Amino acid sequence: MTVKDQNYLSLNRLPVLLRGAWFGLNRVFRKRLCELGITTTQYTALRCLHENKGLNQNSLANLMSTNKNNSSALIKRLYAQGLILKEAIPSDRRNFTLNLTEKGKVTFLQAEKIASNLQREVMGVLPDNSEPRFISILEKCTESISGLE
Repeated sequence: MTVKDQNYLSLNRLPVLLRGAWFGLNRVFRKRLCELGITTTQYTALRCLHENKGLNQNSLANLMSTNKNNSSALIKRLYAQGLILKEAIPSDRRNFTLNLTEKGKVTFLQAEKIASNLQREVMGVLPDNSEPRFISILEKCTESISGLE
C-alpha cells in the first residue's frame, strides 16, 4: 500500500474513529454516572450551571447546543430531582434564572471526579506528555468543523 493510499484510508476513517471514540466514551461515562442518578446530558447541564451562574433557559440551551424543547424537559427533570433552583426574574415573569442547589453542587462535584478519572484512564493510553498536543488537535478539528457550517 502506498503512502497516498494510507493517507486516503486515514482521512476517510476520521468520522468513523471520532464517532466510535465519542460513543464509547459516552457509554462508559453513562454507566459510571448511574450511581449518582444522572445522565450525561444532565451532567453537562450541571457543569454549565456550575461554570455560569444564573443562566436562563435559552442560554443553557445554547451552551449545550440543544433546542428550547429539549432544555425545557431537562430543566424539569433537574428541578424535580432537587438539583437546580428556578428563580423568577422580576422584570420578566416568564423568564427565570437557573442555579445549582446544594444537592446539585455536591452531585456535580461527584460527577466531575468520575469524569476526571475517566479522562485520565483514556489519556493514559497516549504516549507520555502528549495529552496537551492531543487536546490542541481536537480543538483545531472542532474549530475547523464549526467553520464549515
